[in-house]
Amino acid sequence: MQVVDFDTKTITADNHVLETYRTCEEKYRLGLHEHWRPAEAAAALGFGIAMHEARATYKKLTMQSALNQLVIDRLVSLADYAIEKGLNTWDAEMPPEMKTEVMQDNKRSRRNFERLARGYFEKFGGDDFQSIRVEIPGKKFLGTTPEGWTMNYVYTIDEVVKHRDKVYPLEFKTMSGFSPPDPRFFSQFSNKASITGYIWATEQELGVDIPGAIIHAMWVQAEPKGKSKYALADYFRMDYTYRDDDQIEEWKRNTLLTGDDIVRSVQENRWKRNDGVACSMYNGCSFKKICEATPEIRSKLLEIGYEKKEWSPWARIDGEVE
Repeated sequence: MQVVDFDTKTITADNHVLETYRTCEEKYRLGLHEHWRPAEAAAALGFGIAMHEARATYKKLTMQSALNQLVIDRLVSLADYAIEKGLNTWDAEMPPEMKTEVMQDNKRSRRNFERLARGYFEKFGGDDFQSIRVEIPGKKFLGTTPEGWTMNYVYTIDEVVKHRDKVYPLEFKTMSGFSPPDPRFFSQFSNKASITGYIWATEQELGVDIPGAIIHAMWVQAEPKGKSKYALADYFRMDYTYRDDDQIEEWKRNTLLTGDDIVRSVQENRWKRNDGVACSMYNGCSFKKICEATPEIRSKLLEIGYEKKEWSPWARIDGEVE
């Protein structure tokens, strides 16, 4: 499904579409309009996908007795079964160089994946976060843009939990750096548009007022060779972020305006490059080497180091928009 459908005058977008366009229109053109992506998956992305799979499997097991019985029959723990599923995804998603013997002590190695997953389950796998639903894909009508386009918002909510008698969407994040998640790390979520979108989507899914969201963060760091001031439990931290109704309405208006901006760029085939700051975001833009090359060789570089694959988060969603 395309983001902009001129036949029906409809825009269909998720957080990745919206954030990519706002970050750099040229990155959007290459990655989401022309569907280029690096031929080799990044290790950080593969590791994150695998950890999400392990976590989602574990949370689903805590909710479904039939799956629990499957685990009992196999004589393995919930954590062991979830980690096995995550490692299967790790094998499928990680680039080949990460599977070599020399990388076994790397922070994103197979061995460290198991260590971190087990530590997370021990820290946050208890009854304090009671799962209501896990991995909720959806597509909802957001509104009509100022230019008269119908706009649908696509999402996958990591989890909805009951925590201290309140219901929250829970967003799981992996991060790296020199220290575990701290207040500065969590401050980025205080007005992050994607989190506001998940809060709105959770309200639409459950039909109840949602005060905010919970962020679970995992520090992706290798096991220390010597003494460390951080125990494994310190690698996993959480925080809350809140939104009121007016803030959610602002997010909706801003999202609808972005929808119109995307339509104009597609319609006029006019894209601005955000050279500089955007090139170093997210550990470096995957298209930086294309943009920094002279224009006449860019198409050849794309053919050599990239492949065509359409971004389709809505492929999992059955049925019509509600």
